[in-house]
Amino acid sequence: MNHIRHALLLITATALLTALALACSSDDPPSQPTTEAPAEQVQQAQQMDPPEQSQPSSPTSQSQEVQEQQAAGESTDVQQPEESQAQQSASSSSDDQETETTVSVPAEQTTQQAEDESDTQSDTDEMQQQEQPLEDAEQTAPSQPETDDEQQKPAAESVAEEDAEQDQQQSESSERERLQLRAAEIAARATVSDLVGINAWLNGEETTVALELAKGNVVLVDFWTYTCINCVRTLPFLTAWDEKYRDHGLVIIGVHTPEFEFEKRLDNVRAANAEHGVEYLVAIDNDYATWRAFQGRRGFWPRKFLIGPTADGSPMGVRYDHLGEGDYEETEVQIRAALEAVGKDLSNVPFGVDVAVPDRSDVARGVQTRELYGGWSRNVGGGGPYAGQEDYFLAGLGAEYLYRDVDPEDRLHNVWYLEGLWRAENQAIAHARTTEHLEDYMAMIVRARTVNVVLTVAEDGQPYDVYIQFNDDWVQPDFAGEHIQWDSQGRSFVRVNENDLFRLLFFEDFSEGELKLSSNSDQLRIFAFTFGSYIGGE
Repeated sequence: MNHIRHALLLITATALLTALALACSSDDPPSQPTTEAPAEQVQQAQQMDPPEQSQPSSPTSQSQEVQEQQAAGESTDVQQPEESQAQQSASSSSDDQETETTVSVPAEQTTQQAEDESDTQSDTDEMQQQEQPLEDAEQTAPSQPETDDEQQKPAAESVAEEDAEQDQQQSESSERERLQLRAAEIAARATVSDLVGINAWLNGEETTVALELAKGNVVLVDFWTYTCINCVRTLPFLTAWDEKYRDHGLVIIGVHTPEFEFEKRLDNVRAANAEHGVEYLVAIDNDYATWRAFQGRRGFWPRKFLIGPTADGSPMGVRYDHLGEGDYEETEVQIRAALEAVGKDLSNVPFGVDVAVPDRSDVARGVQTRELYGGWSRNVGGGGPYAGQEDYFLAGLGAEYLYRDVDPEDRLHNVWYLEGLWRAENQAIAHARTTEHLEDYMAMIVRARTVNVVLTVAEDGQPYDVYIQFNDDWVQPDFAGEHIQWDSQGRSFVRVNENDLFRLLFFEDFSEGELKLSSNSDQLRIFAFTFGSYIGGE
């Protein structure tokens, strides 16, 4: 009897499992979502599947196998879902309940329905999340132009601007080509050299004399160097002419040809430009190429060449050549004549500039101290000798020599004398040792109203002091140059903190006396002395 019950229960369980399997595999289950699962979810499901897992047999085929095995009397040891095994175990244990059988919904079906509902909810949430950004984008998107005309208007304006810019560039290019061709024609018929071998340009872009003439301008070429006191005295007039006539066709080009090696440094020239207010073009002629083209091997600072069309028919020739300082009114007359010759209207431009013309003292003529150089090259072949002691020439270039000064009564004018250890260098005389009591010095007789000296900083860039005496006394404020300072003991000195021209003495009247320079530093190098006798000038 028990075997019959077990068989009936087994048949009933198999039938229920078959019905449930058919219900789960239905094409249109009530809880199946209507949208395709997102790819991310599909990928996650695939990743959760164990690798190389075989597909289980369908419930229907399993029940048939069970029936066949029962008929053949074989074992029914087949892996079934855990829910069915539990149910079978529960049914087998109910031997005393033959007529009452309780069948619950398998856990597999409940789990599948929960997963379906979860997937449906996830898909719905994702759709809502996708719709929300679209709504936000619609709310934050800028308003579109109302009409096609409004959309086309900015584009049309942009195209017009690009066309205008291209036209301007083409026009400028054509103008440059025209000027270059005209400059080449002018240069071919020129009777004076153009600028050549220029190392750098300050205060503007590179140019040529021929190109400026092609533009309808005239050119004033000024050869200068920033430590030359004669050049410095002319700078106020050049800057005034530049300011007055620049807009009327005058182009001033200062050709800076260095006298000393340190004057080749651009920073030094820039500093000099700033100090003297030079805003016109400055061409750096460190290799003397333009200097030689205009003046040959032996030229002068300062020297001015006014270039423009000349009476002989040349489109580029020297209209005026002036050497040295002075003659400022005459130079301005020539500038105005050259501008008017190229068609410039100066009828409303008054003559003259607001710069005081220095007046040289009559007593100075023929007796003012000449420019004195400290370097070997100038002493042996450039207008020297400037050294008053024979030992300087016996010692030779590069030699350090312990000099002994002459008796002050035996000093000659226009030369200098040394005391202590000094070294002859190509461009300077150098103090060759460190001292403590200013025992080494340079002395000379000076006749002038102003006295200046060219000095350089130490090799490591550090400043040092040079003490100045006049007639064996310290310099007094009433005749001190602008660079003179005084220490706590009342001693007068200049602090050498740049490579430049230093103003030592500035007398009210033409004066004569003994000048003495001394320093405890072994970095002192004396390049040159310059003197002046202008009333009210340097």
